[in-house]
Amino acid sequence: MPCRLGRQRSLLLATMPLTAQQAKLPAPIPRLPVLGWSTLRGRRRSPMPCLLEHPGVQFTTSGRASILLALEMLDIRAGDRVLVPTYHCPTMVAPVVALGAQPLFYPISASGAPALDWIAAQDLRGVRALLAAHFFGLPQPMQRLRAWCDQHGIALIEDCAHALFGSSEGRPIGSWGDLAIASLTKFLPVPEGGCLTVNGRTLALPRQSAAGAVSQIKAAVDMVQVGTMFRRFRGLNTALGGLFTLLNAPRKTLRRSRQHEAEPASGSDSLEGFSIDMALSHRALTSAATWVAKQSPRERIVEGRRDNFRRLLAAFAEHPHLRPLFRSLPDDCAPYVFPLWVDQPDPGYQALREAGVPLSRWDRPWHDVPSLADDQGLAWSHHVLQLPCHQDLQAEEIAVLVKEISRVYAG
Repeated sequence: MPCRLGRQRSLLLATMPLTAQQAKLPAPIPRLPVLGWSTLRGRRRSPMPCLLEHPGVQFTTSGRASILLALEMLDIRAGDRVLVPTYHCPTMVAPVVALGAQPLFYPISASGAPALDWIAAQDLRGVRALLAAHFFGLPQPMQRLRAWCDQHGIALIEDCAHALFGSSEGRPIGSWGDLAIASLTKFLPVPEGGCLTVNGRTLALPRQSAAGAVSQIKAAVDMVQVGTMFRRFRGLNTALGGLFTLLNAPRKTLRRSRQHEAEPASGSDSLEGFSIDMALSHRALTSAATWVAKQSPRERIVEGRRDNFRRLLAAFAEHPHLRPLFRSLPDDCAPYVFPLWVDQPDPGYQALREAGVPLSRWDRPWHDVPSLADDQGLAWSHHVLQLPCHQDLQAEEIAVLVKEISRVYAG
């Protein structure tokens, strides 16, 4: 799902070492991939399918923009209804509302799959599309859902924001939906980016405006700056850090723009931070971000994420007050995050955030999400913490992450 939150993800990375709270950690830990010397190391291709290998893939500025464009391609408009899971980042819902359509929230099972029996029992008049997500990057079964959508004439949008790699029931992730969307920022060290694909339908891909010169330069500089902040350019970190210090005024401007796009504070009732920028959503991805998306070796991404997920799985397997949401890692995926169930997440969650621990949760669902029988969505929103497991985490950073979470929830 296009999140944290469907915007330029570098805003959190770049501000992390600049806050007083972050000083409580030995060193800042990146929540998402960062550019560095290791970015282009390894084999170009991975045996695991990647959505970027789809022959008709079109790059966008974000996963949120990809959902908006997919809905526009399906001619979703005011008065239509779109099925959306109760467990979501608001950036999944915002494009639906921006087009005047109505979200119809459906429950999810303990595995994260759509509760198809519940959906089938509803009044489906006006329902034009269904959004189904591979939460946390772990593949969901799609064959039965695909057949049901065909039977009812409902378009299936496969949300691969968490799942750029992998397979579901023998087919590549992203190949089940009429359309599929993904988010590049969750898997690659880029300041913005998403993608959109079409399967088996005659739908014209959207026309996009060109990115301006300022956006092009900013994207390239931003990637290097974030990598420098997290000390990923060994031998050049000091020199590059000094250069960015000299460029103080542009840096302040960059930080202000990120703060403007930042997620509203936890506990806020406002969803203003999840609005849709129509112009940006219809703009082409910058050349720097596109180049990184095409050239980044994929085997390193897959193996690094799987290794880090397994480390976290082992670290929290026997904790008395929290547990891995899933006890194993499927063979056919590269996870986005490690989902951790915490029995009593508060006030520990906020304490960890203030200490600079790069974890998150979807605790601010769209307003009017109903409480449904046998639904896991609202419970996950409160109890499930999303821990980073990306390929650019170092072993000592994983150790700090585990130590801090274990300390806070020791009692």
